[in-house]
Amino acid sequence: MKVIAREAPLALPPRPTGPRSVRRAAIDHYDILESEREVPFDNIAMLAARFCNTAAAAISFLDDDRQWFKATWGFSLQETPIAVSFCANVIETEAVFVVNDARRDPRFCDNPLVTGEPHIGFYAGTRIVAADGTPIASLCVIDPAPRLAGLSPDEQEALRALATQVRSLLELRRCVIERQEQLALQSALSKQLLYVSEHDELTGLPMRALFHKRLESAMKAAHRDGTRVALMFIDVDHFKQINDSLGHDVGDALLCSFAQRLPAVLRASDTVARLGGDEFGVVLPGIQRDEEIAVIMRSLCARLQEPIRHEGRMVECRASIGLAIYPDHAATAAELTKCSDLALATAKLSRGCAITYSPSMADEFERETRMLAIARDGVAEKRIVPYYQPKLDLESGMLVGFEALVRCMQVGGAPILPEMFSPAFVDRQLSAAISQQMMARVLDDMRGWIDAGLAFGHVAINTCAADFHADDFAERLLAELDARGLPAGLIEVEVTEGVFLGRGAHHVARALRKLSENGIRIALDDFGTGFASLTQLKQFPVDVLKIDRSFVSGIGRNPDDMAIVRALIGLGNSLGIETVAEGIETITQAEFVKAHGCAVGQGFLYSPAEAATQVPVMVARFTQGSGEWSIS
Repeated sequence: MKVIAREAPLALPPRPTGPRSVRRAAIDHYDILESEREVPFDNIAMLAARFCNTAAAAISFLDDDRQWFKATWGFSLQETPIAVSFCANVIETEAVFVVNDARRDPRFCDNPLVTGEPHIGFYAGTRIVAADGTPIASLCVIDPAPRLAGLSPDEQEALRALATQVRSLLELRRCVIERQEQLALQSALSKQLLYVSEHDELTGLPMRALFHKRLESAMKAAHRDGTRVALMFIDVDHFKQINDSLGHDVGDALLCSFAQRLPAVLRASDTVARLGGDEFGVVLPGIQRDEEIAVIMRSLCARLQEPIRHEGRMVECRASIGLAIYPDHAATAAELTKCSDLALATAKLSRGCAITYSPSMADEFERETRMLAIARDGVAEKRIVPYYQPKLDLESGMLVGFEALVRCMQVGGAPILPEMFSPAFVDRQLSAAISQQMMARVLDDMRGWIDAGLAFGHVAINTCAADFHADDFAERLLAELDARGLPAGLIEVEVTEGVFLGRGAHHVARALRKLSENGIRIALDDFGTGFASLTQLKQFPVDVLKIDRSFVSGIGRNPDDMAIVRALIGLGNSLGIETVAEGIETITQAEFVKAHGCAVGQGFLYSPAEAATQVPVMVARFTQGSGEWSIS
């Protein structure tokens, strides 16, 4: 049986008020009208004619305006107006409707079905009802010769039985239709679920899984056709700051703007995806010439630098782009992805630019990986230790304290300087672990020196943004001091402008105020190298300005550096804030900063950083020394 699928609801529709409308709705439930011929229905019509010994038989459905024949035997009509239909009388009664002699029956003698094709002389029919009891069709037998005896009881019973079979066929048809509709619904739902699983809800762009499928497909096609594939990763610059300062609604609007701009400058064959957070990916298949990539890159860079308007506000935005090409840079999707990632990481160092992968980037990545491994192993094996560099009063030459500098010890070798594992300080979790281990070691050393009767002044401890992330740094430090019985005045906390400007700056302000209220001095490290120093001096409790070694190193060689050092010392003195010159390596540098009013200096001129065991020696040296400066 061939069934034509339909979009109507599966359940029977509510009954309209008019009988014909009700009948049409019930017929539509089986999707039978205008359907093609089907052998089971034709066979029932044939059996009805043979059982009842008539020349013809039919299964007809009564529409609102017509009688439509689903199956006929012995004649070829397809439909008739309902006004001339014998079957219209059949559906009004449960009994078999019989017309013995249509030519003499005043109801039918002038009927065109009697006077013309199929020349009905005798007619008998029984109705067929739908599942809800609505009469919708009839099974009838006809003959050109009148039959005064009508149908015998057995013939009537056979006609009813065959009508029951027609109803069974209709119900089977309904079940098939429902099944097809369920399958169609499941298919549509599966497609919808697949789409949702592969596309980003905010931007509507493909996500990572679909993106990689298309990348692999493009690379296979390129291998087959001898073309190339360009893979670009794109990051929105300073997206976290935009979210934090302007709100997530602005961040979402920026992402949606990027999602619209990217396809606008690409080809129809290209794929754009949101890979997560503020990162987008682009696959450019079928590349034949370098110029094609160059044109697209120029268009992207220009388009993505345009500010967006959100609720009447113009929001500046930029993007960094990393590019890698198959097969120039890699032979597999995984390798090409890594290459593009490395190019993006390089681009983000400068921001707002596009960088193409080069092999040297892989070397740098491997170097950073090794550096991170050094730091992680050092933390896990508790090999992170402080080395101490003395701080001297430049007027008297007396020791005033130390700065604790981080080192990573290695078995049987020299300590590893922080430059060897600098990427660890970008990793918030790892950076916090290093800081915590350093803090504990420094405080333990201080407790030991006090117990040994050593007067070491104070110790300056460097902090990082990760220390302030949990908003309990001040409480933790004060608790550690209290647990060891250490006076708060022995500690100086050094912070950089990066800590002030990072996410959670309000945590930093609260922590510094609490530390300052408890007698801990606050030093602003690398002063003069950032963007908001003067603002910080007003907003935060700063006791010490540390002049960065990059300026001190230029004394005697670079007039600009000398002017900056003079200005920074003057600013500190004007505000009543102590100044410390870092990185003093020559007597000229020491004399210059002293002459201009700098209070304290530290650097290799006095001593390199030494292990805790050497601190008593350094204390004795600077306490008993002549005060003359010479490189050790």
